Amino acid sequence: MQMKAIVKGIYFLFWMMTIPVLLMAQGVKSGKVVDQQGNAIVGATIKVKGTTRSAKTDDAGVFTLMLQQGDVIVTSSVGFKATERVYAATDRLLIELEENQSRIDDVVVVGYGSQTRKELTGAVSTLKMEEITENQVAESFESMMQGRVAGVNIQLNSGEPGATPNVIIRGLAAVSRDDGSAISEPLYVVDGVPIISRTSDEFAVTSTNVLADLNPSDIEEVTVLKDAYAAAIYGSRAANGVILITTKKGKRGKPQININSRTGINFVPRLLDVAGGQKEREQVARLYELYAPYGVAMPSMYTDVTNPFYNNSSDWQDYLYNTAVTQDYNASVRGAGDFGQYSVSLGYLDSEGILFNTGFKRYSTMTNTTFNALNNALVINNTLALSRTDQTRNPGNLSTNFSSLMPLPTNPMVAGTEVYGLGKNANVNDRIRFSSDVSWKIVNDLMYKVSLSLEYTRAMRDAFSQSRRTLWGTNESGVGENRNLLFQNTLNYTPRFGDGHSLSILVGQSAEKMESKVTNVSSVASAPLLSTSVKWPGENDIGTSNYGANTLLSYFSRVDYSFQQKYLLGASIRTDGSSKFGQANRWGLFPSVSAGWNFNKESLFADWEWLNNGKIRGSYGLSGTTWDENYLALGLMDGGSLDRYQSLLEITYGGIGGFTPTWYNGFKNEDLTWVKSQMGNIGLDLSLFNNKVEVVVDVYEKLTKGLLLTTALPTTSGYNEVYRNAADVLNRGVEFTLNTNLKSTRDFSWNMGLNFAYNKNRVVALPDGNADIIKISTSGQDFGSIVRSGAPLNGFFFYESQGIYQSEHEIPVDAKTGRRLVGLQNKKLAVGDRNFKDQNDDFIIDVDDRVLAGDPNPKWTGGWTNDFYYKGFSVNLVSTFVIGRDIVNTELLDRLRFGKDFAGTSSMPDFDRYSIWEKSGDQARYPTLNPWNDASQIVNYDSEYVEDGSYFKIKSATLAYTVPKLLLKRIPFDRVRVYCTVDNLVTFQNYSGPDAELVTPDGFDNSGGYPMRRMVLFGLSLGL
Repeated sequence: MQMKAIVKGIYFLFWMMTIPVLLMAQGVKSGKVVDQQGNAIVGATIKVKGTTRSAKTDDAGVFTLMLQQGDVIVTSSVGFKATERVYAATDRLLIELEENQSRIDDVVVVGYGSQTRKELTGAVSTLKMEEITENQVAESFESMMQGRVAGVNIQLNSGEPGATPNVIIRGLAAVSRDDGSAISEPLYVVDGVPIISRTSDEFAVTSTNVLADLNPSDIEEVTVLKDAYAAAIYGSRAANGVILITTKKGKRGKPQININSRTGINFVPRLLDVAGGQKEREQVARLYELYAPYGVAMPSMYTDVTNPFYNNSSDWQDYLYNTAVTQDYNASVRGAGDFGQYSVSLGYLDSEGILFNTGFKRYSTMTNTTFNALNNALVINNTLALSRTDQTRNPGNLSTNFSSLMPLPTNPMVAGTEVYGLGKNANVNDRIRFSSDVSWKIVNDLMYKVSLSLEYTRAMRDAFSQSRRTLWGTNESGVGENRNLLFQNTLNYTPRFGDGHSLSILVGQSAEKMESKVTNVSSVASAPLLSTSVKWPGENDIGTSNYGANTLLSYFSRVDYSFQQKYLLGASIRTDGSSKFGQANRWGLFPSVSAGWNFNKESLFADWEWLNNGKIRGSYGLSGTTWDENYLALGLMDGGSLDRYQSLLEITYGGIGGFTPTWYNGFKNEDLTWVKSQMGNIGLDLSLFNNKVEVVVDVYEKLTKGLLLTTALPTTSGYNEVYRNAADVLNRGVEFTLNTNLKSTRDFSWNMGLNFAYNKNRVVALPDGNADIIKISTSGQDFGSIVRSGAPLNGFFFYESQGIYQSEHEIPVDAKTGRRLVGLQNKKLAVGDRNFKDQNDDFIIDVDDRVLAGDPNPKWTGGWTNDFYYKGFSVNLVSTFVIGRDIVNTELLDRLRFGKDFAGTSSMPDFDRYSIWEKSGDQARYPTLNPWNDASQIVNYDSEYVEDGSYFKIKSATLAYTVPKLLLKRIPFDRVRVYCTVDNLVTFQNYSGPDAELVTPDGFDNSGGYPMRRMVLFGLSLGL
């Protein structure tokens, strides 16, 4: 017994000694997970391999976990490479994760859902907006996208704050007969809800960019759906591509408070060359000396030194263009927890224009909230966004194109002279956007979602102008309203079964109603106005109003299948019923199919260590688009209208006013239907060298059929024209994207992105037997564009210049009749006149001699971005380019054209900068400027004014510094970043005008004298 007691005592003592060792070998351990810069990673997952033990890091990146000697710890987090390590009791649990530069496992938002990039079979591009908005300021996010997505051409035609850029995806596919630049605009979808992006001309009031009210700092990501499979799920509105906008939401962890403040100084860039003061007098004297008829003398302002105009040398451009300031402030609070998430943001932008009395302001706020219930089986999302934009423009009679001899308005010697018009032009847009959706997880893998959204926009314009000389004044006021109501239901089933089989089945329904109405009033007074608003009713007041509505009912479905993420198949179909379509074609059907093969997963490529991912994909589908006018298929009748002077434009019979109906937009055609776009796409995605190099290549063909055009009717019908789906346009192209992440040392890295796209545009079919369409302005003026079957859209239809006649014997003579060539307007040609080629040899220069003289559609577009990082410093460079585009220098053409009363009416270019013919032997580019010629030689359709519109622009350069964490311990900030950006840094171009970027899609330099400002921006970003 005593021996047993001794043994028990030794056994007890042994266990008492062992327990501390066991506690040291296994117990609750604490650790921290950080990135390569030492920043804590919130929400990282730490697991013990082969067990159920796991933990997540808190707001400080700290975790606690039961561990024992020899455990294999697996640490992972979104955006970082997973790591494994064997735990030793003596380890210091500081786990560093390396950022995962591969985007192949990123989740990408697509129509009515999301997919991993590895499983995508459509042509989809994404942009992380925070990387862009950190460095740049712009009125709208479209401008920030310029040059960043292959195949997306974003054109600016004015530097005016708040101007609307033209966004064209995979080539222009829009036809018009008039001078309004027809744009094939994409569909914009914000957080799953299609939004109002552009009001039609009929309801446009302010002409301000509608999308400029969306604060770019509120955007998390922009996704561009380019091919038919990606976009066809949006049916009759997706033919021109779809741009999906995802706004920022709260993230788990402690609340994130961000404050961004930046101030920019806007400088006036290169302006028009102007001959000032003495130079202008010398040039005018030279024109009078060379060309003035006998007895015609120069005005006294050029000869009389006592005239107040004589000694003047006003620089009107310097007076009206000035350095301006841009201010941009944004603040947000975001967070999330088990209850859901929240996000609240405020924004204010004030961008002063470099042209006097112009500018743009934006006030915005957005809230996003999510609430979880029933153990996260029920999720409720709510979004409310409010915004106001305020754009100020100059009154219509303000111009920088005054003669330099005309004194500035501050000169008391010319009081009362009409040199500067009084007035204002205020344009205000309000938008309210509310959406709410409920997602219910019925069972595993089955999700039902119902959503309701309401969007309301209001546009208000108040314009006033008055002449100092005549005292005539004009007031105009307009209000336009748009309402969108959208109701959607979707059911999504995503089972996984067997050995790597996964399926995603989506079915859905949506119903949408859109309403628009506008009211415009104006007045004209012959006496000084005491008010800058319309007093209604009045003696000389008129008013108009309009209302329109349309509805869209849709059913859609998509199926995606994946086997081991190796073989991918997809199909979608949507049917839209639109009230816009004619009775015979009320419903449209939009199917698409796709397939993909991740070939790197095949055993054949198992030893190719440099190949991380390789995918071949293809798609084909049909999408559509429609027109702005709600009742076009039914016909639009007009019964007479009032002009601004209260004159009734109607027919009377027997002294009684009659109602004279006219089908002013063509006779009704109930066979009208949507425009069809058939697109095929083949793509290649590669990720190489440990995901440091990413290559994306796409080849596509897009045939757009049934574009809307008017066609002539026989006069016996009693009508002039009818709209038909009558034109087809073909776009073919190649897109290439290269992204690299090169890290030479721990402290230095270089990220580079290069994208370019080639597109060839061609008209395939036109109405009336493929008859040419020579585009005509609303005033009936042919302005030099042609739509011709077999040629690119909107080619320049000009006379072919062969130089200038230097001698009489150069002017052709018909050998048979002895008749000399007759110039435009039946002018008898002389030395110094333009030598236009007589294309049909009839010895008359007329419209039959015009030819295709240029193509305004760019062949190549793209961008090049570079990011350099060294410790806390970073340098960001963004460049864009356009190659293979022709543009017309209308700015120069208009300034060289003088009438007989040219003296003192407008500014003059410096003739020394241009090669202008004056006498025989001059090897000049431009013909005589003789204002008294019987026909001006400066004509609109001269191919000499067609120039190379290619350019390469360093759009922005940013130097930034992020303060290290160690220096922030004593201040209440988690992140401090300071930076300086130079925007619109430099442009390399052959174009002789100010800026080759600022042209219309038709290729004309109609920038309206508003250049693109150069800005130096200073910014401070704080995170709490």
